[in-house]
Amino acid sequence: MERKGNKPGPSQPSSKPISSGLAEARRLLAIVEKSQVPFGESAPIFAKIKAQIDSGKSLSVEDHEHLLQLVKIAKDWNKAEESSALTEPDETLSG
Repeated sequence: MERKGNKPGPSQPSSKPISSGLAEARRLLAIVEKSQVPFGESAPIFAKIKAQIDSGKSLSVEDHEHLLQLVKIAKDWNKAEESSALTEPDETLSG
């Protein structure tokens, strides 16, 4: 099987995956920061990852996995907030 025309031009230098990886990490970090989710025990991990990204360092595989977990938590948090905002006041129990 020949693969012709999948990607035009020569392959990019190895520096591109690093910069695109850092760009992805910055994008994921922005999702987490925007959510304003309280992290509790994960706060030190978030601070470490944020410092690495802010200094332009690429993340280790383990730190990238932690960042992905934080993004999942942030997205779940946002969904819960949206769901809560949609609840009508008369649907909630008065205390």
